[in-house]
Amino acid sequence: MATQVVDTQLSDALRTVAVNGSYSASRALSKWLRRGVRLTSDGFRSVPVAEVSSVVGDPDDPIAAIHLPLKGDLAGHILLTFPESVALSIADIIMQAPEGTSTQFGDLEQSCLQETGNIVASAYANSLAKWLHLKVEPGVPVFVHDMASSVIDPLVAELLGYRDEIFVSMTDFLLDKKKMEWGLLLLPTTADWELMEKRCHMDDVRQNALRTIAVNGAFNASRAMSKWLKRGVKISTEGFTQVALSDVTSQFDDSDPIVALLMPLTGYVRGHTLLAMHTKDALRLADLLLGQPLGTSREIGELERSCLEETGNIISSSFLNGWATWLDMPISPGAPQFVHDLPDAVVDGVLSDQARMSDEVYLARTDFIVDDQWLEWVFLLVPAPSAIRLIETACR
Repeated sequence: MATQVVDTQLSDALRTVAVNGSYSASRALSKWLRRGVRLTSDGFRSVPVAEVSSVVGDPDDPIAAIHLPLKGDLAGHILLTFPESVALSIADIIMQAPEGTSTQFGDLEQSCLQETGNIVASAYANSLAKWLHLKVEPGVPVFVHDMASSVIDPLVAELLGYRDEIFVSMTDFLLDKKKMEWGLLLLPTTADWELMEKRCHMDDVRQNALRTIAVNGAFNASRAMSKWLKRGVKISTEGFTQVALSDVTSQFDDSDPIVALLMPLTGYVRGHTLLAMHTKDALRLADLLLGQPLGTSREIGELERSCLEETGNIISSSFLNGWATWLDMPISPGAPQFVHDLPDAVVDGVLSDQARMSDEVYLARTDFIVDDQWLEWVFLLVPAPSAIRLIETACR
């Protein structure tokens, strides 16, 4: 089989599908289990066929898997793969049994995993359908328990045709401070590949640019923060939405100060970025960055401020790189300005000059996960009127 280069827009779209699918699956699983569940994914990555079974573990190790054929416009498959121990732990969680209760895959354990697979696969399929404007839904889930190579290789050989890579999304499952990893494989037929690539070049799909920019920015920020902190960091977002500048303060409690990092933009895209979070989240983030117990930081001192500024610089630069790539023009951020004040004072005072020129703001609510701690912040792109015209033109 000849190697095929994965279409860039398809790769970006599938990254968005994975992030949005994991978010939707988190909500559905939380509702089903009546407990807070978080699924996180950095997106799909293309993996050569020869390496697929080794990505989810040793090819000769047994795994549990949920196989769901796709129905509708796509004829491929979705395969969820779990290490044996993870699958048994998830069964215990769903049955609300003590850890270690499940030691084999009986009918009840299989049923729990099939329903989990159905919920997760449906979330991903819905995200794929929405993004590419296709009708996609998973079929009846089938439980499989065998060596990784025995589960995966027959499906791969059947579907790929002239392709020699598939898409794999490694997903973290977080519940009660317990983190487990599983794999989700998207196995498209040759016809599916061609249809998905064609859809990614349609005008109505490209209009989802604001979501793609945000998701890719969060993905790049995750990698940069993980490299800086030398530990796993997950940053996720549903995408940018266009809101009025006057509505920004409604994202926060008016009575509590917020911490914000303002960066002016120069060059072709003028304006500002603003990364803002509640003070309590900023203090927790400072503790995490400094590697000290939560609650140690009681106020924003010089050390805490320095950590937050560097974090804001990394996050803002990652999002701006996403905008620069999409617009195909450089964006130059200026020196960051640290602000700690009430929301009204931050927005009205710091952005007052911008408000006189334009009321258009692009807002992305962002989740930050490190060491099982979940923080929220808001990222704003506040473009000048000329920059708005550039953005609108690029997103058509």
